[in-house]
Amino acid sequence: MILQVLFIAASFLADEVIGGLLPHSFMPGDIVITPCLGLSALVLMQRKMDRIDSLLITVIFGLLYDYFAAHTFLVCTIVFVIINLAVSQWQKHITESMLESCMLVFTTIFVKEFLVYFIMTLLSETLMPFDMWLVSRAFLTLLFNGVLVVIIVWASRMIEDVMLMREKKIRKEETISWWKISSKR
Repeated sequence: MILQVLFIAASFLADEVIGGLLPHSFMPGDIVITPCLGLSALVLMQRKMDRIDSLLITVIFGLLYDYFAAHTFLVCTIVFVIINLAVSQWQKHITESMLESCMLVFTTIFVKEFLVYFIMTLLSETLMPFDMWLVSRAFLTLLFNGVLVVIIVWASRMIEDVMLMREKKIRKEETISWWKISSKR
């Protein structure tokens, strides 16, 4: 689990670096592109975690993202928890193919952007009409994250392979240890 948390943290850090190079505001007419590597890693890694662990990690990273990146109070935390609960239900119905993982991540990015827009509109933090949001924020964010999603899915599969190899090694050593113990009788 530590490797998963480090992967998620590195992805959020990459979001911050990329986000520092891109414009970010909710003013009407502004073009906004939001990198979503951290959210993508969170969604992909939560598929291999227990439900309680994934919710706890989601809340922690949501709070950190709200404080350091979004500069909002609990907006992204609530959105991340909603996405976590939705993905935990949705993952029962999909396989772990590359295409379905990419579709899962694209869908969660769109849902995140929509929920943030909805909450910001509800709180009167933005006056942006829906069609302008769709063109100047959601479309460009999905387009920008297209290549990044493929990279993050590939990286998450590499992390899962490393974890699987580590688990197999531990199991093999446990079997050998048991064999040594039982052969001494």
